[in-house]
Amino acid sequence: MRFEKRIKQPVRQHIIFKKTFAYSDFLHDYNAYKGNAYGLANTLMQTAILKPSIKNRKIKNLFYTGQLTVPGPGVPPALISGEIVAGQIIKLLD
Repeated sequence: MRFEKRIKQPVRQHIIFKKTFAYSDFLHDYNAYKGNAYGLANTLMQTAILKPSIKNRKIKNLFYTGQLTVPGPGVPPALISGEIVAGQIIKLLD
Protein backbone atom coordinates (compact mmCIF):
# COMPACT_ATOMS: atom_id res chain seq x y z
CA MET A 1 0.00 0.00 0.00
CA ARG A 2 1.41 3.37 -1.08
CA PHE A 3 0.26 5.15 2.09
CA GLU A 4 2.03 2.64 4.34
CA LYS A 5 5.23 3.05 2.36
CA ARG A 6 4.99 6.81 2.63
CA ILE A 7 4.42 6.98 6.40
CA LYS A 8 6.49 3.86 7.14
CA GLN A 9 3.78 2.49 9.44
CA PRO A 10 1.39 -0.48 9.04
CA VAL A 11 -2.19 0.76 8.80
CA ARG A 12 -3.93 -1.70 6.47
CA GLN A 13 -5.31 -3.83 9.31
CA HIS A 14 -6.95 -0.73 10.85
CA ILE A 15 -8.85 0.31 7.73
CA ILE A 16 -12.53 -0.52 8.12
CA PHE A 17 -13.89 1.06 4.93
CA LYS A 18 -12.19 2.19 1.75
CA LYS A 19 -13.78 3.87 -1.26
CA THR A 20 -12.29 5.51 -4.30
CA PHE A 21 -13.95 8.21 -6.36
CA ALA A 22 -12.84 8.69 -9.94
CA TYR A 23 -13.69 10.29 -13.25
CA SER A 24 -16.38 7.75 -14.05
CA ASP A 25 -18.01 8.36 -10.65
CA PHE A 26 -18.39 12.08 -11.40
CA LEU A 27 -19.99 11.15 -14.73
CA HIS A 28 -22.41 8.69 -13.17
CA ASP A 29 -23.23 10.29 -9.79
CA TYR A 30 -23.37 13.94 -10.81
CA ASN A 31 -23.88 13.80 -14.57
CA ALA A 32 -20.77 15.97 -14.70
CA TYR A 33 -19.81 17.01 -18.22
CA LYS A 34 -16.85 14.84 -19.23
CA GLY A 35 -16.41 13.88 -15.56
CA ASN A 36 -15.31 17.39 -14.68
CA ALA A 37 -15.45 18.07 -10.94
CA TYR A 38 -14.90 21.82 -11.14
CA GLY A 39 -16.82 23.00 -14.18
CA LEU A 40 -15.18 25.72 -16.20
CA ALA A 41 -11.59 25.53 -17.34
CA ASN A 42 -9.01 27.92 -15.97
CA THR A 43 -8.72 29.86 -19.18
CA LEU A 44 -8.75 33.60 -19.62
CA MET A 45 -12.14 33.48 -21.35
CA GLN A 46 -13.73 31.80 -18.30
CA THR A 47 -12.35 33.90 -15.45
CA ALA A 48 -13.28 37.04 -13.56
CA ILE A 49 -15.81 39.18 -15.44
CA LEU A 50 -15.80 36.71 -18.35
CA LYS A 51 -17.54 33.99 -16.28
CA PRO A 52 -21.11 33.17 -17.30
CA SER A 53 -23.63 35.67 -15.99
CA ILE A 54 -25.94 34.77 -13.12
CA LYS A 55 -28.87 36.11 -15.15
CA ASN A 56 -29.99 34.56 -18.42
CA ARG A 57 -29.75 37.03 -21.28
CA LYS A 58 -32.75 35.66 -23.21
CA ILE A 59 -35.23 34.41 -20.59
CA LYS A 60 -36.61 37.05 -18.25
CA ASN A 61 -36.24 36.29 -14.52
CA LEU A 62 -34.10 33.16 -15.04
CA PHE A 63 -31.07 33.16 -12.73
CA TYR A 64 -28.25 30.66 -12.29
CA THR A 65 -26.47 29.70 -9.11
CA GLY A 66 -23.84 27.12 -8.23
CA GLN A 67 -20.18 26.42 -8.59
CA LEU A 68 -19.95 27.43 -12.25
CA THR A 69 -21.31 30.95 -11.78
CA VAL A 70 -20.04 34.01 -9.91
CA PRO A 71 -17.95 33.87 -7.72
CA GLY A 72 -16.44 30.54 -8.80
CA PRO A 73 -15.75 26.85 -8.09
CA GLY A 74 -16.10 25.12 -4.76
CA VAL A 75 -18.80 24.63 -2.12
CA PRO A 76 -18.45 27.93 -0.21
CA PRO A 77 -18.52 30.02 -3.41
CA ALA A 78 -21.47 27.96 -4.67
CA LEU A 79 -23.37 28.88 -1.51
CA ILE A 80 -22.34 32.52 -1.92
CA SER A 81 -23.59 32.45 -5.51
CA GLY A 82 -27.00 31.40 -4.17
CA GLU A 83 -26.94 34.37 -1.81
CA ILE A 84 -26.01 36.70 -4.68
CA VAL A 85 -28.88 35.40 -6.82
CA ALA A 86 -31.30 35.73 -3.89
CA GLY A 87 -30.23 39.36 -3.53
CA GLN A 88 -30.81 39.97 -7.24
CA ILE A 89 -34.28 38.44 -7.06
CA ILE A 90 -35.17 40.52 -3.98
CA LYS A 91 -34.08 43.67 -5.86
CA LEU A 92 -36.25 42.61 -8.78
CA LEU A 93 -39.29 42.18 -6.52
CA ASP A 94 -38.85 45.53 -4.75
